[in-house]
Amino acid sequence: MLSILQDGLLKVEPGLFIWTVISFSLLVAVLWKLVWGKILDGLDHRASKIAGDLQYAQKERKKVDLLLANKEETLLKAKEEALDIINKSKASAIEIKNKILTEAKLQAELLLQKAEMDIEQTREKALDELRKDIIDISFQLTNRFLKKDVDPQTGCAILERYLTEYQQEWAHFKHN
Repeated sequence: MLSILQDGLLKVEPGLFIWTVISFSLLVAVLWKLVWGKILDGLDHRASKIAGDLQYAQKERKKVDLLLANKEETLLKAKEEALDIINKSKASAIEIKNKILTEAKLQAELLLQKAEMDIEQTREKALDELRKDIIDISFQLTNRFLKKDVDPQTGCAILERYLTEYQQEWAHFKHN
């Protein structure tokens, strides 16, 4: 390797240097004339496109921020409406519950009144049947009594005593 360096690779030759500078200058001039304008136009176009994209991104960012604000406002309104619906539903449920309870109490009272009326009617029927039985027993006793020889004063006293006892029992039975 040392021999290559000594042979002249790093040796400066003036003719080669001049031709290299001329070639390089020609290359730069041709590139300047033909390509450099297009490269600069492309870079300018790219810079303006990036600037436009940045402006578009900022506008879109503002739109997104506005949409987010609207979304938050809409969500807040939706939450308020949901709470309002829930509160109305609760109030409605309480109202329905109270109405059902009131109707149930009313029906229970009506059933109680009907039961009391049925009991009273049954009691009246039983009393009527008891009266009939007492009358039948009285007629049978009277009939037996009349078949025996009893003087009229004693018979009347016995009948009056029976009638008085019957009235007392009847009054006692009626109150119970």
